[in-house]
Amino acid sequence: MKRLLPFIAVLAAVNAHAQQAFTLRQAIDYGRSHSPQMAIAANDQRKADAMAQEAVAGYLPQVNGSGQLDDNLKRQTTILPAGTFGPEPVAVQFGTQFITTLNVQAEQTLIDVAQLNGIQANKPNLAMAGIKVKQAEEQVVYDVAKAYAQAQTYHAQVLLLEENLKQYDELVPILKLRLEKGVAQQLDLDRVEVTQRNIRSQLTVAQANHEVAVAQLKRAMGMPMQEGLVVADRVRPADDMRQPSATPFALSNLLGFKYNEQSVLLYGIDVKRKRNAWLPTLSAYGRYGAMAQGNDLGHSYDNWFDYAAIGLKLNVPLFSGLRRSSQLKQSEIALDNLREQQRSANLGFELDYRSADTRLLASTSTVANDEGNLKLAERVFANTNLQYQQGTATLSDLLNADYQLKEARNNWTTSVLNRSVAVLDVEKAKGTLLDYVNTL
Repeated sequence: MKRLLPFIAVLAAVNAHAQQAFTLRQAIDYGRSHSPQMAIAANDQRKADAMAQEAVAGYLPQVNGSGQLDDNLKRQTTILPAGTFGPEPVAVQFGTQFITTLNVQAEQTLIDVAQLNGIQANKPNLAMAGIKVKQAEEQVVYDVAKAYAQAQTYHAQVLLLEENLKQYDELVPILKLRLEKGVAQQLDLDRVEVTQRNIRSQLTVAQANHEVAVAQLKRAMGMPMQEGLVVADRVRPADDMRQPSATPFALSNLLGFKYNEQSVLLYGIDVKRKRNAWLPTLSAYGRYGAMAQGNDLGHSYDNWFDYAAIGLKLNVPLFSGLRRSSQLKQSEIALDNLREQQRSANLGFELDYRSADTRLLASTSTVANDEGNLKLAERVFANTNLQYQQGTATLSDLLNADYQLKEARNNWTTSVLNRSVAVLDVEKAKGTLLDYVNTL
């Protein structure tokens, strides 16, 4: 027994971990920390930071070193004109067979407007990367909250079916006893047992749906499938359901709108960069080097002769075969299209909000009505069941009450889920979903 105690303790710890309960807020926080989408967005932001550093690097000093060894197998011949060293032209060969050159050159761009435009693009690029991180977080929060609502609703359905099955489990023995006493018919028992089996089958399906919903929740959270998860929050009554925030709809609150604005700004900078590609560029350079030469490779390194130079380099673009003008035209057209796409997206944002708000109003009214209808159906079934056991109601009355209860239960679970999703849709359409979940 002493040997088994540690093993039992480990099993208890594993079981406790396997049954870890998560509230909605805890599930959302877990998703923020473990979702692959969040990791991908963070990596994209780091990539944007590296691209910004790359753009700035083009305007910083560029230092390069080089070395060269020439073996002049046959030196070039130069003709000196007549009169230099005699009446006839003289053919001479300058230089040595081996020449070694080492040099270092530093160059600094002084004026390059197009390259400055590239640096200006860092600001919208970094802003877009930050917005993408927020968009990823918003999508993770939405997916987790929606999956949580599905699991929550299916769990409520399971509890209702279990309660319904319990009532039939109590009714069947009573009916069997009445059959033995001759006060009930076999047909009545068969009909009740058929209904009992149907409820048990419905319960199995509801439990399977709940398991699938929990698995979908794990995926949205980034949780390994082998880990256990229990939905801690229960479905609230209609008069206690979470209400959406009072923040009004405004395009400036939407991450999609902010991203599109930065995208238009980025394309505008690209047009400027293409236009400024016609402007001259100016850079300064400094060069220092040394040369060794001789007809014998080994002795050629005995004497080195250094040299140095500084200067300015001016580059004036004159004609590029219409390449630059074609690139500029393409960028201008792309910018015009992007502005039209932004205008269309803005109309879509407003439509999404109006549609979500309409669905929220309808689902709020429906869930209150279905909740009241469910309570009424439960009372009708309970009273009919009692009357049937007392012999004042028929089996048909009981089965009809049971059918109405099933309809009320299905309608209620559907409306609860629709209302929960509608709240999420409204908050997402207003761009306030992240603020809303922080109040949970």
